[in-house]
Amino acid sequence: MSDIYKLDPDFLKTLERMYKDSRILYEKGEYYNCCYLCGYILECALKYILLKFGRDENGLPFSVNQVKRYGHKTQTLNEQLDNCISSVNGIPPRYRLDCEKHAPCMLRGKGGYKPWDPGCRYGEHPMWEKKEYCDHYMAESEYIFRFIGEIVV
Repeated sequence: MSDIYKLDPDFLKTLERMYKDSRILYEKGEYYNCCYLCGYILECALKYILLKFGRDENGLPFSVNQVKRYGHKTQTLNEQLDNCISSVNGIPPRYRLDCEKHAPCMLRGKGGYKPWDPGCRYGEHPMWEKKEYCDHYMAESEYIFRFIGEIVV
């Protein structure tokens, strides 16, 4: 594919798309793919906050490429967000998405099962099939969506 068609990522639009599609999948009982998309809601939220409000170690705003380099590593993104908040010229605390408190299942896992990982897209996370487990992802992604909505407004 030619780079002429390639746009910069829009983490906010992607978050909104993943949110909408995850709800459709949940209503259809497609819990595995619902969990898969919910994790992207977390990832996109963290990237959006860093890009919009964060500063790198040189005190400069994060670039799209810097944020993209974190890939799907939500724990690393969360740590970077915490670092930005604790720095002198960092992100104001009101923009802190407290993943440990509001997205623990996706960030750290639950019941001995691993956290969200897009590498599980081929069926490697046995609990994503279960509605009860998916309910955690849904609640966490709902919180994230509302949190980001308050930042954008």
